[in-house]
Amino acid sequence: MSRIALSTTLFTLAVCLHAQDGAWIQDFTKAKAQAKAEHKHLLIDFTGSDWCSWCIKLDKEVFSQAPFQTGAPKDFVLVKLDYPRDESLVTAEIRAQNEQLQQQYEIRGYPTILLTDAEGRPYAQTGYQKGGAEKYLEMLAEMKQRGDVFQAAMLRADGKQGMERATALDEALVALDDGVASSYHLATMEEIVKLDADGKAGLKAKYEAKALEIAMGRDLNREAQALDQAISPLMEAGEAGKAIAHLEGVIAAPTSKIQHQLALFFKGMVIMDSTRDVKAAIAALEAAKQLLPKSPLVGRIDQILPEFRKSLTEGDGADEKKKGN
Repeated sequence: MSRIALSTTLFTLAVCLHAQDGAWIQDFTKAKAQAKAEHKHLLIDFTGSDWCSWCIKLDKEVFSQAPFQTGAPKDFVLVKLDYPRDESLVTAEIRAQNEQLQQQYEIRGYPTILLTDAEGRPYAQTGYQKGGAEKYLEMLAEMKQRGDVFQAAMLRADGKQGMERATALDEALVALDDGVASSYHLATMEEIVKLDADGKAGLKAKYEAKALEIAMGRDLNREAQALDQAISPLMEAGEAGKAIAHLEGVIAAPTSKIQHQLALFFKGMVIMDSTRDVKAAIAALEAAKQLLPKSPLVGRIDQILPEFRKSLTEGDGADEKKKGN
């Protein structure tokens, strides 16, 4: 290939890549402003562009294809929130923005694709789907129908107060899958409960228990991560005694019942893992269960306790057998 031909090829490739990237906006504030101005929704791609194999596959099979590039922008402003290993791929400002949005939306895996209204309120979530660009567009169109209902209800709610607002918010949540509502709209559920404080509209009963369960689950996850970070290095170093001591310190002066319950749970698991004192492990788990009977953690405790009790019974049987011999 001649130098001129090679230069032409490289120039064409650069133009194509620029055109592909140009459809995607990295600045979230600008993306929302554009979506409002153009009366569109947001398609937000949480991606690891230089390391996530499924992200790369999604780019290759869907986002880089002509049908997507021409079809998706008709309804969506495309937002790329990248978390690359090569930090030179994003500016420090964008990196800080992306970290904040990762926490805000509690993104735990890549690729995560969120569809939201122009305010950034999610109404659908997906990721890689096989079948190519045309099939992906069909899926997005179905999701957007749900999003249109959600957005219309939210817009009605914005102009209302009291029970009129509560009813509109309820209509918005009804349009969503339960998983999306639970993951991204706890605050809306809590507001509905407050607006129907006397329960006459039936909305308090509909959302109160669910909102409490979601809130407790989030608190559990946060506290569990903190406790795990504190005791994991000790367990890896073979210092289970220090791990138990740390947990007993938390149990003696917990900051919340959730933290107290988790510390008891962790203590039982550490005891079982290190000393095999089954009775002490069972006592810790039973205390954790009694502390917050409606906690989501209770389901996990109920799964573990029968195993521990079986181990205790088997151990007693073995001891009796030894005495007989």
